Amino acid sequence: MDTITRSDFSNWCAKRGLEVVDREWPRYRDAGRHSFLLKLPELPYRSVALARMCFPGTYDESFKGAMVWIREWGIWTEIDEATAMYVIEQLRAAHGRTEPLIESPGHVFSQSEFVDARAFWTWPMIVGWDAILFPEAADYFVFNSHDEVVCFVARTKEKYGLLLNEFKDWKPEETEWYFR
Repeated sequence: MDTITRSDFSNWCAKRGLEVVDREWPRYRDAGRHSFLLKLPELPYRSVALARMCFPGTYDESFKGAMVWIREWGIWTEIDEATAMYVIEQLRAAHGRTEPLIESPGHVFSQSEFVDARAFWTWPMIVGWDAILFPEAADYFVFNSHDEVVCFVARTKEKYGLLLNEFKDWKPEETEWYFR
């Protein structure tokens, strides 16, 4: 795992056809507003299942890498935030990263780091932090909101349709909420 800073975020996104607007809200350049929401499940194990499904494919053989951008934290009580931050710091330390999250909130994972990427993505979903998952070569990204929803944003209408079908059992709500 490598990390990226806030100052590198726009460049990282630009290389993938994304532009960053207003406080780290990436969007696909020259693309429509193809997005839908899923409500976070009430049962924790269902959140873990949803977190897994946010990655393309089901098994690590198809994992091409990803970036998890932790956009906002400090939303809940001081003790809950301290507990959540402790886990993230330990995950980062396991990869030799000791700088504070505020300095490098982006976590870039290679093809061999599927489990690591899932851990970094699942944790913000469980604790209610704003985070974005960017699966490599997937033509979509996923925004987890402290508002207890997950929003999928697709580059193309075709990818949007495939994702919508894949998540039909989760009762997706077609909306432009992300683009507000």
